[in-house]
Amino acid sequence: MTLQSTKPYLIEILSDQENKVIALTGKWGTGKSHLLQEVKTASEDEAIKKAICVSLFGISDMNQLCLKIIQSAIPTIQSSQATWNKVAATLSGLRKVAVGFNKGFSVLDDLAQLALPAILKDRVLVLDDIERKHEKLSIDEILGFIDEFTELYGARIILILNSDQLSDKDMWEKLREKVIDQEVRLDTSSAEAFDIASRLTPTRYGGAIKHAVETIKLTNIRIVRKVIRAINRILGTRDQLPEAVLGRMIPSTVLLSAIHYKGIEDGPPIEFVLQAGSSKELVERSRKIVAQPVQDEHQAKWKLLVHQLGINSSDEYELLVADYLDTGLLDEDAVDLIVSRYVAESDALNMLRRVHQFREHVIWHHKLSNNDLLVEARTLANDADRIDPYTVTSLHELLCEIPGGDIIGDIMVEKWIAAFAKRSDHGSIDRDFFRRKLHPRIEAEFDALADEVEAKTTLYDACAHIANHHSWGTRQEVAMRGSTVHDHEMTIKSLEVEEFKLFMSAMIDMCVNSATYIKHFGSAMDRFTEACRNICSDPNSGRLAQIIRLLFDDAKLASALTSSIENTA
Repeated sequence: MTLQSTKPYLIEILSDQENKVIALTGKWGTGKSHLLQEVKTASEDEAIKKAICVSLFGISDMNQLCLKIIQSAIPTIQSSQATWNKVAATLSGLRKVAVGFNKGFSVLDDLAQLALPAILKDRVLVLDDIERKHEKLSIDEILGFIDEFTELYGARIILILNSDQLSDKDMWEKLREKVIDQEVRLDTSSAEAFDIASRLTPTRYGGAIKHAVETIKLTNIRIVRKVIRAINRILGTRDQLPEAVLGRMIPSTVLLSAIHYKGIEDGPPIEFVLQAGSSKELVERSRKIVAQPVQDEHQAKWKLLVHQLGINSSDEYELLVADYLDTGLLDEDAVDLIVSRYVAESDALNMLRRVHQFREHVIWHHKLSNNDLLVEARTLANDADRIDPYTVTSLHELLCEIPGGDIIGDIMVEKWIAAFAKRSDHGSIDRDFFRRKLHPRIEAEFDALADEVEAKTTLYDACAHIANHHSWGTRQEVAMRGSTVHDHEMTIKSLEVEEFKLFMSAMIDMCVNSATYIKHFGSAMDRFTEACRNICSDPNSGRLAQIIRLLFDDAKLASALTSSIENTA
């Protein structure tokens, strides 16, 4: 039962005096103690309102339990002068009798056990964390304690157990069989868990967090509070972030935090989330953060969860969150840059939200007619130029499954190609690392562009891209592999100072680490070295030859400039 339905039921059970021992069970962190506190506060029964609460965590014997009960009972006893006088008189009398019988009998442990009947008479005692008791404290001792104080002294006992933490199932069955009169199982809903957590840990991002918490089905209040604290720390006190930006950042942060704090049973590893639509470089970095292998048998469920959260891709933000959760250190400057970029790209993020919503409608909203879906698809087709080519391709496939949708899908592809043809940044486009499918017409546009760009890419262009991005694509490989000794000589001699510095540094680095680059760039490093030898052997090269010798000497490659000459001699 949820919190809302469990509360009146628990109140009803407690009102029946015949229920001497009541068990409140449920998963760890789902609000059992919170519920009981609400019931105590709202109750008109003085015994329930002043119930004594004790945790059995780490308790190894009955003496420790008795002392802990007395410690917890003192505030409630002192609030009632009559009760306090009765207990004080009992203690005094017992001590005199005990000492008169045996002077060694005045120790605190013995007095605690002697005083306990006076303290617990007609009282309500709450025993929490029973499953976390020390193994030395036997279940038979607990059963004997419960039986004695309920039968002889009119005490009523409420047992709180974390059912998912029970390692000793026999203990629970014994309690259930021997002493429990009524059992109440609490199944807190995600919405209730968030409502309680957000009251204890307020946040300005409540709406977005609650939606993600409900989607993931988080019910552990402690973990939800940790999730809220993580988001509050990362996003700080930023006001009025666009809905699209919150939709981009909150779901992945909630998911990564829930995974990190182990709040999802059989949930995905962090690596799985970091790989969602990421580039090659981000995937490699994510593997350094989390080495946990992805389990294929769960991938379908994980993919569905990521889809339901509206996580279309991961980038450096998710890596930042994962790093923060792992180390506790937050790069606030990086957060500022990412948030600023997302705000600037909020229009594109909103477009992704619309695409996700359309997919949801097609897959899940069976009450929508085909005509309703086509009307929504036309609005997406009108904005096809704002959608990436891989998403356009997947939408086209989705539309082809709807009667009449193929026409709208074709319009979407045509509009995207027309907008692409007008773009001025064709040269910045690389193929998707994950080889996602492209519509044949878009594929043809990319192939034609690749041929054109590769023909225009110079040796310096390719080298600068590699140096600046620490990565390369097909056109860089083609330019490097196709370079000649003459190309290298002309490039070195024609470059201005800053370009010369970048080119020489990058090429010498490739020579030093040739094993890494040779399979991609072939003999480009050998041609570069030969070009440098030619320049150094030319008496007219002047200071250029001196600089090249210094660079090679600093890289411990000086012998490469003389080897060819010596071999010829």
